[in-house]
Amino acid sequence: MFEIDVNLLLSLFWFAISIGVLVPGLWLLFDGQTNISIVNIVLQRFYLFGKLKNATKDKRNVLGDVSKSYFLHFYLVGLLINVPLFLFYRSSFAVYILFICHMLRRLYECFYIHRYGSNSTMSFIHYLIGIVHYPTVGLTIIVDHYYGHKHISFGSTCLALFIFLNASFVQYRVHSTLANAHRTKTETYPIPNGFWLFEYFSCPNYIAEIFIYISFYLLSYHTLCFISLTIWVIVNQCLSALLAHRWYRQHYGALYPAKRCALIPLIF
Repeated sequence: MFEIDVNLLLSLFWFAISIGVLVPGLWLLFDGQTNISIVNIVLQRFYLFGKLKNATKDKRNVLGDVSKSYFLHFYLVGLLINVPLFLFYRSSFAVYILFICHMLRRLYECFYIHRYGSNSTMSFIHYLIGIVHYPTVGLTIIVDHYYGHKHISFGSTCLALFIFLNASFVQYRVHSTLANAHRTKTETYPIPNGFWLFEYFSCPNYIAEIFIYISFYLLSYHTLCFISLTIWVIVNQCLSALLAHRWYRQHYGALYPAKRCALIPLIF
């Protein structure tokens, strides 16, 4: 009898969306400065969000755009699906608890920290990916537990918790700093300042997100589906960091601090 390999299916899903994000992301990085090709026009409309999207679109409402404030839907849907899943399966306790804590913190930030302008939008495609992401992460945690056989050491657990707490703190501080800047500056997207990591990175919140998912990976059974999930997050967040860094440099020119990098201090 034919048996469906859910581990493989989830892996293919994560790899597919990784490629689906990587290809247009690289196109925009290498060709985005001119913004003259029809491909670029389509990608600017449906791939970018927030300041990256607003920099190139006209003032008319673009069909399929939604407010960036809809980010809170990602965490509401994620919690509504993942909390019952966790209570029912009771698998991978540590990683599931951290994942739920991550969604709760992000939901809190959406309500009480973030400040979204009326023109800050994202495409419906981006919105759909966000809605699908968090329930699928929960499913990946369950499948990883089902197919996994390795022992998770106490040292790995302590290291994962250390990384998670520090990365979460950094991400919260970055989001708070950005929100405060939006309240006090006339520039819609002012040069980020006020937290020490901004001395080295344009968008340390993206790097923190990568480390949060690395902490999840350390608590996983390292199955193919969890490896592919981690790759997806790294690809997505690295591209976001690179595109945002380029936007800041192009938008502010010589005013932007020269030593700030996208991903690796003093190098890249």
